[in-house]
Amino acid sequence: MKFFIHICIYTSLTLLSVFDLGAQSSTIADDRLLKAIDHYTGVIGTVNDTRAKELLLEVSQNEDDALAQMWIARVLSTGRMGFQQNLSKAKQMAEGILTEIGALADSGDVEAIFLMGTAHDEGLGTEIDYKQALHWYKAAAKEGHILAIHNVGNMYRDGRGVNVDHSEAATWWLQAAAAGDIIPALRLGEAYEAGRGVHRNIEKAKFWYSKAAEAGNDLADRALKRLLNPKICSSPQKEECYNCRDVQNTDNVNEQKHHITNHLRV
Repeated sequence: MKFFIHICIYTSLTLLSVFDLGAQSSTIADDRLLKAIDHYTGVIGTVNDTRAKELLLEVSQNEDDALAQMWIARVLSTGRMGFQQNLSKAKQMAEGILTEIGALADSGDVEAIFLMGTAHDEGLGTEIDYKQALHWYKAAAKEGHILAIHNVGNMYRDGRGVNVDHSEAATWWLQAAAAGDIIPALRLGEAYEAGRGVHRNIEKAKFWYSKAAEAGNDLADRALKRLLNPKICSSPQKEECYNCRDVQNTDNVNEQKHHITNHLRV
């Protein structure tokens, strides 16, 4: 049965891989920026924030590169990618380049389209407008932008610009995870363990936790070990047991453990 479940999941991943992820090439983004994003999401096989940060800082030395500058604003907004959070600086930077990002988005640049979603989602250079954020994220997702696909799932989970829909969130996360994005794999593990938006299935939870753990996600590794060895949870005080019960009883387990790989918004 376990083998059959894994075959079914791998079949789903293969089918989802035909999603038009190649469309991400329709951007003027510097290759170093794209590589930084790949290290950040883990689509290269592992998450490496250190290398992602190095590459982003390198490409952002070109102050005329609006996409790189907007990404700097994005990581400063919440302290992503190992950067220290500096929301005021992030907003200041975004205000100076959002018009250019908007023009690039209107021309069809998929990275700019995604960044317009971030701008409206986090109030970078404009007012927070979750409906607009969802619009831009979905537009980028349609073109195969992996982080946009991921973030659409987050919007449905949180009810930002749309009614909360955990089933829809899981559907979007599956697409992103199939493309190699690591955090959605963790999210799917949590969803299957809790039965949130999907039918509760511990074998599938183990599968998705293992995918994230293999890429270096510590939280997924702990969750996987907990499921494989229930005795780990014998003491509710143990850090490994943070969601032994809570993951089944609340939709806010990630908010309670906000250190789970940067921030909830990726």
